Amino acid sequence: MLPKFGDLPFRTKLTLIVTFTSLFIVGVLAAFFLTAKITAFRRNMVQNIATLAEVVGINSTASLTFEVPETATEILAALSAEPQIAVAAVLRRDGSLFAIYQNPVLSDSKPVNGAFFQTPGAGFADTADRRQAGHLFSAEYLEVINPIRLKDEVIGYVIIRADLSALNTRIMHSVLVVLGLTTLLFMIVHLISKRLHRSVVDPLAELTQAMEAVSEHRDYSVQVSKRNNDEVGALISGFNDMLIQIRKRDAALAEHRDRLEEAVAERTRELTQSNARLKAEMEERIKIQEQLARAQKMEAIGTLAAGVAHDLNNILSGIVSYPDLLLMNLPEDSPMRKSVLTIQGSGLKAAAIVQDLLTLARRGVGHSEVVDLKNLIQTHLQSPVHQKLRRHHPGVRIETRLETDVMNINGSPVHLDKTLMNLVGNAAEAMEDGGVITIGLANRYVDRPVPGYDTIQEGDYVVLTVTDTGIGIPQKDIQHIFEPFYTKKKMGRSGTGLGMAVVWGTVKDHQGYIDVESRVGEGATFQLYFPATRRTVRETSAVASAKPLRGDGQTILVVDDVAEQRDIASRILEALGYRVHVVATGEAAVEYMSSGKADLILLDMIMDPGIDGLETYRRILDLHPGQRAVIASGFSETARVKAVQRLGAGAYLRKPYTLQKIAEAVKAVLSGNGEVGGTERRSAESNGCVK
Repeated sequence: MLPKFGDLPFRTKLTLIVTFTSLFIVGVLAAFFLTAKITAFRRNMVQNIATLAEVVGINSTASLTFEVPETATEILAALSAEPQIAVAAVLRRDGSLFAIYQNPVLSDSKPVNGAFFQTPGAGFADTADRRQAGHLFSAEYLEVINPIRLKDEVIGYVIIRADLSALNTRIMHSVLVVLGLTTLLFMIVHLISKRLHRSVVDPLAELTQAMEAVSEHRDYSVQVSKRNNDEVGALISGFNDMLIQIRKRDAALAEHRDRLEEAVAERTRELTQSNARLKAEMEERIKIQEQLARAQKMEAIGTLAAGVAHDLNNILSGIVSYPDLLLMNLPEDSPMRKSVLTIQGSGLKAAAIVQDLLTLARRGVGHSEVVDLKNLIQTHLQSPVHQKLRRHHPGVRIETRLETDVMNINGSPVHLDKTLMNLVGNAAEAMEDGGVITIGLANRYVDRPVPGYDTIQEGDYVVLTVTDTGIGIPQKDIQHIFEPFYTKKKMGRSGTGLGMAVVWGTVKDHQGYIDVESRVGEGATFQLYFPATRRTVRETSAVASAKPLRGDGQTILVVDDVAEQRDIASRILEALGYRVHVVATGEAAVEYMSSGKADLILLDMIMDPGIDGLETYRRILDLHPGQRAVIASGFSETARVKAVQRLGAGAYLRKPYTLQKIAEAVKAVLSGNGEVGGTERRSAESNGCVK
């Protein structure tokens, strides 16, 4: 149902009023114009046809007087030049046909003769006064009659019938033109009116929108812009003033409400602040407790690592160092050489295991060798340790996916082997009912940082992958698996909780990255990214020859608080051709140097009781500036080691001793090339290991 005119929007009503008013005015003007145009067309046609009839009548006077119809016919034939002429005829005074012209295209089928003009209803002749000129319009034709006069006497008539098709065409063209102009004028008037009524409608629309906003949102800050000073402008001014008064009232009410609530708010603030302080104190206490627990844990690890490293390294010195002395006295084909080498190899592995603890506390893994990880994996899979693992887990199958041309890395073979052992052991214990462990090795280039457990930076890497089909690791545990003593295993049965911490420390000491992926029930994948090197593995014999490193009888003072260490060092140095003097304390060393001299001092860093290696070296330098020294230690004291080296000491020698290392270090310092022992020195400075 169409809405009532009164219910329409103001904009629509104003548009309709202007539109229909314009339409009416334009319609009246168009009708007037068409009427005048049609009247002018008809008048012009009548004048033209009457002129032709008058000319024909004048020219036919003689032929009508002398009864020569042929001449009149020729005169009428000249009307063929006017295509709108359908029929033209000359009649005698009595109305009989004298001569006739018929347009073969426009003439109809009615007979054209005297009877035609005399037949009632046949044309103009039966109604008009033959003595008067005149015209008559029908639906299709215009008929014009003109008397032929001779000396004011009518002697005949000329009748011309003209077709109205051309006139009707002109009228229709005019109608179309008028309609087009009317439509254009209507559109122009509509557009102009639309622009003009915005000055009235737009302010009212803004006022309406403001009223709706106030009604719906209770927003009394709305103001409507006043454009004109008419009635609409006065209405807008009144509306704005009303909103201002409402805002003032609301402001007064709000101020009163604020005063009433101020006391409550103040008390609430005090309670909130008290609660916040209490909460902060509780969080701080919890945080401090957590930090204390972590500090105690790491302190316990550091204390354990330091104590074990100190004691075991001294104990292992005999296992590592005495085989060198035995091998020097055994012939090359002695059957005992293999056994002695086995003893020494076991001692070196035990010394490396001691470094696992230092890895947790102070990062004690050295990066001094080029390692072929593929060969290391294959060797580990044939080792007794791995065979023992296989016997304990008969349902576990080991698969390898090792690429052929894998690059080498820089690192510690012993610690890398321990890392692989820990990963494979953990994977086996995650599959109590059996499963598959896949060990993979591949080259990989990372062209942009890859997020994961670690963010892996750009570079060339050798990626060691260990995947199992075990029970998996819950997401909440993945972030903690590398923490010391964080384990889900039964302590005393499946480890101590340090294995994954050693893995983490080893990878970080190799400047590598770790990525872990796991789903509960689907197994876990550990990917270790080690920076690749294009250096090749150096082939060395089982026992390097010490002959190029032998001494020439130089005097060496050995300072160590452990008798076994003094004995090992002195016997090795004497076997290398040096003269050796030993003392047990720093004070004894200072006393010896106060009255004597030595070409080189082999100085232990930590000696108890008495002064340590740093203080001993300082006092000796006071006696002998520039005194050469080699630092030896099995304990982690990076800062003090660096301090001694800054004073002028040369190479750093890590316990337990081997003949090759002590020979290289001593020879390097005596020859003035302190960097020969630089491997041990850089290891001490970067890793913080050893006495």
